[in-house]
Amino acid sequence: MHADCPPSNSSPASLKRRAAYVLAAGAVAAVPAGESDGAVVYSGAQNIAIGSGFSQNVDLNGDAQNDILLKNFNFGGGPYQGATVNFAPGKVVGFNNGLAYVSALSAGALIDGMTAGPGFFGSMAYGAANPNAQFNNVTDAYVGLTFPSGANTYYGWIRVDVNNAAKTFLIKDWAYESQSGVGIKAGDGLVPEPATLGLLACGAAGIAAMRRRRVAAA
Repeated sequence: MHADCPPSNSSPASLKRRAAYVLAAGAVAAVPAGESDGAVVYSGAQNIAIGSGFSQNVDLNGDAQNDILLKNFNFGGGPYQGATVNFAPGKVVGFNNGLAYVSALSAGALIDGMTAGPGFFGSMAYGAANPNAQFNNVTDAYVGLTFPSGANTYYGWIRVDVNNAAKTFLIKDWAYESQSGVGIKAGDGLVPEPATLGLLACGAAGIAAMRRRRVAAA
């Protein structure tokens, strides 16, 4: 066993977890070299808190053009969180149900020409004033968007924590697909936590050991 791997535990729950780690490691190992990174550009951890009554611009691709404005305002109806893509033909992934809303995406949701829209802005949370808002109290929810840069259009995501009642808005990180016109999935580009990487390494070591045993038994 690798020196940094967790000690052996034969309980059913432990065995299930170990099997999941091994499968995850196998999936990582199965990706051909050069394909695992793709063209996704990840920001790294940011953890930018937007104070109550303020807003924050985000430049996803570093071209000195602010792509999206995220808001943590206070209106007559109470705290409000929202998003606006700053330049046409950019759009947020959202929906319209009498009012324009931003969709709270889960990891793996596709962001492309079919899902971005219908508009360039929307409410994320506004208490009872915006009853269909999806960001009233979320952790690790994704805002999907398409944004222009020069003559090109790109797709990206921003991961956020929002608590409307507490008036808190945290921008955790973001990523975009650097190939113009190519979609991205929410969460693409995220770097696993160090503990997760260690477990994947242990899983990969387990796969290698199983392969050696099979070869020896053949």
